[in-house]
Amino acid sequence: MALFTDADVVTLDDLTEFETALVQVASSHGINVDTKIQLAANAISDRVLLWLLNVGPSDPQWMNRRSLGLSTVVVTPTLQRWLCFESLSRFFAEAYNVQLNTRFQGKWTEYQTAAKDVADTVFMSGIGIVYNPLPKPAMPLVAIETGTISPQALYIQTAWVDSHGDEGALSPVNGIILDGTSSIVVGMAEGVLQAPTTASGWNLYAGTSDSEVSRQNNAPLAIGSTWILPVTGLIAGPQPVNGQQPNFYIPLSRQIQRG
Repeated sequence: MALFTDADVVTLDDLTEFETALVQVASSHGINVDTKIQLAANAISDRVLLWLLNVGPSDPQWMNRRSLGLSTVVVTPTLQRWLCFESLSRFFAEAYNVQLNTRFQGKWTEYQTAAKDVADTVFMSGIGIVYNPLPKPAMPLVAIETGTISPQALYIQTAWVDSHGDEGALSPVNGIILDGTSSIVVGMAEGVLQAPTTASGWNLYAGTSDSEVSRQNNAPLAIGSTWILPVTGLIAGPQPVNGQQPNFYIPLSRQIQRG
């Protein structure tokens, strides 16, 4: 699972799973979907942080919560649905205000109610946190060099790992096309100086499809090192774990939520 502070926790693709016509409505009404997602994330961020600041010792990181913010909060499936529904509620609120179309008003009400319901689910199940957050890396750096690999498309992603073997969320995809006999060298965009202090290394994922990448290194790569595509090509390694699992869940009381 991604961290709340990772980039692109919710995207347009996530919202179109609920509303297939979202792109057409956004285009015809001049609505910026990314802005609505950011506004929803900001609103939920404020509410969750306020809750965490009020739960006290129920949060094992409460002494440092103000400095940590939501950097250790994991986006569980229920929290992601809350982000999606809040984004859609704000989207259709603007669509209604632009055109006063009752169909959009109905969508606005529908997603506003759904957001409140899933917020209660988040509240009852608790906020998931990790002790050693591994943020989502930036898009990896890929350089094409002379080699022996035949022409093909390759898709590259990376992820930070810690000393316990935990792995963070995958980076954005860097897709390249090898036009001739060549090879690639991959490095982390953050290098050494910007690597998270919780990371002890990184993993490299690659594939010939952006939806089917597998790990290419048997052991974590050292921070600051690069990975070179071997002459034998890609291997069918393990699949990505899609981010960290919570180490702890913090229940949030109704009094804090409603107060």
